[in-house]
Amino acid sequence: MEREQEPAEKQARYILVNDIEEKLLGGCARTFRKDLLRSENLEIGQTVIKGSGDAEEYGISDVSRMEYVLDGEATLRQGGTETGIGKGDLLIIPPGTAWGPGLSVTSDRLTLLDIAPRIGKEDTAPSAQGERDKSVGGVRVVKPGDIPTYPPAGHHRTTNRCLFMDESVEIIEGLIESGGGAERHSHSRHEQMLYVLEGSDNPLLIYYPRGTPHGTAGGITTRLKLLVIYSPPLGESRNALG
Repeated sequence: MEREQEPAEKQARYILVNDIEEKLLGGCARTFRKDLLRSENLEIGQTVIKGSGDAEEYGISDVSRMEYVLDGEATLRQGGTETGIGKGDLLIIPPGTAWGPGLSVTSDRLTLLDIAPRIGKEDTAPSAQGERDKSVGGVRVVKPGDIPTYPPAGHHRTTNRCLFMDESVEIIEGLIESGGGAERHSHSRHEQMLYVLEGSDNPLLIYYPRGTPHGTAGGITTRLKLLVIYSPPLGESRNALG
């Protein structure tokens, strides 16, 4: 009798952002989109608005969308209030919100990392970071500097800030100092994505499917700043921040 083969170990996927084709967003003249990843639970893309001035009409999404500012500056106008946004800020756009008309780009371009649950994957309304968000109409702006840090378990010389968490996704800004890193591990219930913000010559998105082993298993040689995305949420920050 033949012995059953062991299932193959899941592998990480490395996505070089500059290698992905940029396409003009439908109905727009200066907004471009790169579709980076369609995972088990999420869709991740990069949006670039080229040229200063009012943004274009992007319609109304059926799901909540999270827009992390990778580069550039803008002003968000809603409900008679203006909020400046820039690199590192996170916009939380609830379902049913038309946010394009309220956005005015004040730099030569605005680059956003777009994170959204796949249609049918979203469960409930966001709970996020509550009072630390700065509300502007239906869109909330999370300023990382307002969020306290915590040391994640099993990591060395690492600090995290949980920018957002709801029932479907958790978004964390992580900083790993030289000599730090994560012990080798895997998540049986969570898929994980890392977008390298600083420490790589080229923009890079790394995808770890559920059960994929990952971790440096030793200290890194270069300081890394990462956007860490879990789906469903890992939720460690709830305990770390009390």
